[in-house]
Amino acid sequence: MGFFNGFPVGFVDFFIRLSLNNTIDKQTENILEYKKYITEPLNQLYSDLLPVVCDINDSLETKPARCISTPYTDRRFSPTVPLKEYIYLRFKQKGRKSDIAGLYFDMSASGYSYGLRIYKQTSSGFQSLKDYIAENPEPFEKELRMILKSGYKIIGEKYKKDHYPEISSIVLNDFLNRKSFYIARNRDLSNIVFSEKLSAEISDGFSNLKSILNLIQNAK
Repeated sequence: MGFFNGFPVGFVDFFIRLSLNNTIDKQTENILEYKKYITEPLNQLYSDLLPVVCDINDSLETKPARCISTPYTDRRFSPTVPLKEYIYLRFKQKGRKSDIAGLYFDMSASGYSYGLRIYKQTSSGFQSLKDYIAENPEPFEKELRMILKSGYKIIGEKYKKDHYPEISSIVLNDFLNRKSFYIARNRDLSNIVFSEKLSAEISDGFSNLKSILNLIQNAK
């Protein structure tokens, strides 16, 4: 710890201004502020989180170019909006092409979120995970209860019909009856964002997910 001291207080105002003048003509001007308010502190936050992530699971991708969001949008899909109006960090499992477990941090002018996602999630991949959980319910139920107690939420669309009536655990049943999922703590912006406390909060949050992440990866 010690690299990250918080995002500059002006970061919110910058993102609001950017949303109003995020044009090709203003790109050169905007990128200078982007580096000050976004790129530099985001790189420092990544450096703070790196040892925590490596301790959690050594199969997660940690190369900066693959983990830290760049300022620039994909011009194929945003031809007139050159700079991202949100930022992220991604620590994904290496060596997979689908159903890739990973830790994430997202932030925009409206708030931030961090937790666990399955990138390129497929219905067949999630079904395999659910089948494994149904056969090995105890460790998953224990970890799900722990992360829910620590303030995380399981998010994802649910089936209208109960697909696992044989599962009596409310926690497991709620998870298994989803079409997809991610695990998140969603936060409004507060003074924490402008201090080193943000790094400590995310580090602690990632550490809370260590066991569930390893269970999910071992199930695949």
